[in-house]
Amino acid sequence: MKRYTYRGSGVDVERGDSFADYIKERLGKSDWIYREPAGYATVLKFTDPPIAVTADGIGTKLLLHAKYGRWKDAAEDLVAMNYNDLIAAGGVPKAFVDYLGVSRISGEHREFLKVLIDLLKELDMELAGGETAEMPDIYPQGIWDVAGFCVGIWVREFDVKSIRPGDLLIGLPSSGFHSNGWSLIRKILREENIDPDSLPFDLLKGTRIYSELKSYLEDRRIKALAHVTGGGIFRALSRIIPKGLGAKVKLVKRNFVEWILKFVDFEEAVRTFNMGWGMIVVASKKDGEALAEELSGRVIGSVTESGKFEIFMEGG
Repeated sequence: MKRYTYRGSGVDVERGDSFADYIKERLGKSDWIYREPAGYATVLKFTDPPIAVTADGIGTKLLLHAKYGRWKDAAEDLVAMNYNDLIAAGGVPKAFVDYLGVSRISGEHREFLKVLIDLLKELDMELAGGETAEMPDIYPQGIWDVAGFCVGIWVREFDVKSIRPGDLLIGLPSSGFHSNGWSLIRKILREENIDPDSLPFDLLKGTRIYSELKSYLEDRRIKALAHVTGGGIFRALSRIIPKGLGAKVKLVKRNFVEWILKFVDFEEAVRTFNMGWGMIVVASKKDGEALAEELSGRVIGSVTESGKFEIFMEGG
């Protein structure tokens, strides 16, 4: 069977990382700008308490949402990609701003905004503003994009330096692939002639929003949080585990993960997808098991002294 790669679908993660580094070198350095260690959000200290801000989008999964009319799932993707980043940075999400770039404003944009506003209210958030631009010279008819910006109250900086060998990694299940790796998934669907509706799982299900963690931000049993997004579970771990340490992670088989592994090599998959875990919580060995039970999660591994990340599949 043909094997697929993210780069083969047109996305070069290394090129993206290089551009991100280019931007970071040129970001503002005022004393009221603070970059929390894991890089999930930027903290602005010109208010008391400080605020944290994030920006993200849905990506090419939006093309499938539009094709199948999955606007609630699209709204969940947009909000979650920002909300979960803010939570992982120790912030409580409060306000949301959106930007729509479209060829022509239509009913689907109104429908999307309606479910977006309803979802934000469910999360005790508000759509505080936004911008919509009709640009037919940029967007072909029927093609559009949306970006979200989340603002929250920063309540805690996670002390990633406190992470030690033996600490436990708690995985909180994802609802599916969430909103990363979709150029690759869409290429597989297209070239293998697969109808998403024929799969035994809901491929387009919206990203899980880990709102339960809002009440745990000041829980000192939690040493760090890692939102598993671009770069997959491999990059998520590298964002929080101190240099010189490593991790050993055992993944469990889930239907959508087993499906993607029919087309993508395991090493490629762990650097692209969440592999079934959308958020990782780090806690001490003493606290980890109880915390995992409270959060309806599962201990999936531990921090090691090895200096490398060993990720393998249960039974593999």
